[in-house]
Amino acid sequence: MAGSLEQKLQELVEPIVQSYGLTLWGLRYRVGRSNAHLQIFVEGENGVDAEACGEITNVLSPLLDTADLIDPAYILEVSSPGLDRILFTREQMLQSVGQEVSVNLKIVTEGRRKIEGLLKAVADDGTLTIEDKTHHQDHLVAFENVSVARIVPDYSSLL
Repeated sequence: MAGSLEQKLQELVEPIVQSYGLTLWGLRYRVGRSNAHLQIFVEGENGVDAEACGEITNVLSPLLDTADLIDPAYILEVSSPGLDRILFTREQMLQSVGQEVSVNLKIVTEGRRKIEGLLKAVADDGTLTIEDKTHHQDHLVAFENVSVARIVPDYSSLL
């Protein structure tokens, strides 16, 4: 979808993030009942600190207001993607093969709205193969049917 709101926001945000030596991992814009929320996830080779997130927020806020792409009443959040990071792209999915994921689906598939398990493969057409952690069976999921996909962190490896 050329020219989507997310794409326009990304084109505006990405050069600012890169000017800090960071990478734009992804962004998410959601509209709630009382306000809108723009989350911008940034990543660096040595992680991301709160100071950099604050500086990026201070630069982006007036820029976003001037661009007038989103509702004037919104919350802007700039942060690291974290251990339970959202996977926004097929490339990020491909880099995450072998990890446990939690995937919410747009359309119920095989009677399920959510699948958790091992991401075993990402096909050239974007089809994900996820081994269900409960039933140990493979599920094929079209990337286009993914509402939100997250890494499920293995906290035991941090101990």
